[in-house]
Amino acid sequence: MDTLSLFNEFSSYTEWADSVVFAAIMGNLQAENDESILMRLRHNHLVQKVFLDVWQDLPIDPTETQSLDMAALAGFTRDVHRNMRLFHETLSLTELDRTVVLPWSRLVSQKLGFETASPTMAQTLVQVFAHSSYHRGQVNARLRDLGIEPPMTDFIVWVLGHKPTPAWTELV
Repeated sequence: MDTLSLFNEFSSYTEWADSVVFAAIMGNLQAENDESILMRLRHNHLVQKVFLDVWQDLPIDPTETQSLDMAALAGFTRDVHRNMRLFHETLSLTELDRTVVLPWSRLVSQKLGFETASPTMAQTLVQVFAHSSYHRGQVNARLRDLGIEPPMTDFIVWVLGHKPTPAWTELV
């Protein structure tokens, strides 16, 4: 499997996993109204959108998700993933080596105390996949704390399930 195909698979998997988490939340008022879950999901999907905007040289809005309720956030996330799919279709192997300028690099440098490196497109794609997985895990842990069985969102579950499509139509 080539690198672009692998990134397309990770993108499809990430969308599916995000939709499965929303499906576990929607309709459960305790989960829908949990501030911890909402805060993490707002952050996670804002980061996905911000990276997409950076990749496309579009302006970023760090407040874009701050007032969204769970239903609106599910719709926002569905739209971000649809635009991610379109973006992934335009990528070439040479594009993966392109340096991506992250507007927040200076802040990160100050916080970490060293000059940051310039990541490639491929490295920022991996960051989005890893970051999304990390926060999905946090949300699933919170669901379990609330007594709600969290969905299985492992990559291998998606593969073993014949790479199912996302469940957005039932959600938004």
